[in-house]
Amino acid sequence: MEILDLKAETRTTKGSKRAKKLRMSGQIPAMLYGHKQANVMLCLKESEFARILQTGARMIRLAFDKNKESALIKEVQYDNLEDRVLHVDFSRIDLNERVKLRVPVELAGESIGVKEGGVLTHVMKDVEIECLPVAIPEKIKVNISELALGKAIHVKELPVLEGIQYTSDAESVVVSVHQIMEKKAVPEEELLAEPEVIVRKPKEGEEAAELEKKA
Repeated sequence: MEILDLKAETRTTKGSKRAKKLRMSGQIPAMLYGHKQANVMLCLKESEFARILQTGARMIRLAFDKNKESALIKEVQYDNLEDRVLHVDFSRIDLNERVKLRVPVELAGESIGVKEGGVLTHVMKDVEIECLPVAIPEKIKVNISELALGKAIHVKELPVLEGIQYTSDAESVVVSVHQIMEKKAVPEEELLAEPEVIVRKPKEGEEAAELEKKA
């Protein structure tokens, strides 16, 4: 995966009011942490970070205060109402050290099970992997063309990629195709039928006692 450059600036103030001002000026608050080093508060140009996201890159080279640090885009917080990035967390990395992260799973092809009337369920939208930073894939592409009705693809059956180790549970289902369960139709005459009333014949002596109560 290509390492992209991203310029940033350090910031010394924090808090929701300051973060709001940054966003109003077209910037995004961010944090760089990890590798037993001090956390660094940063701010990014919204337009520059949007360009990075569009490439699908996960690894970047942060440039700030005459420093350059390799980092992973660890977490991106969104404002779903405005479709804007609220905050970004970066994690420092060593290019020679394996890292764990989650990458998206993309389905390709049309399942034969779906063609037969089944329903496709994409259970795992992303999967956890471990690899060197330079080997991080943008996504894991899974061909579902041969996925038949009643069958599933598990983590252990995902494509083998050089230098990539899947660390999610091997038995977890990534995608499956199942049959639609039809509801059993109830005959109209059963719906209209009156409920059966069970009448118990009174035992000897009960009937006389009942008559005495009513007298």
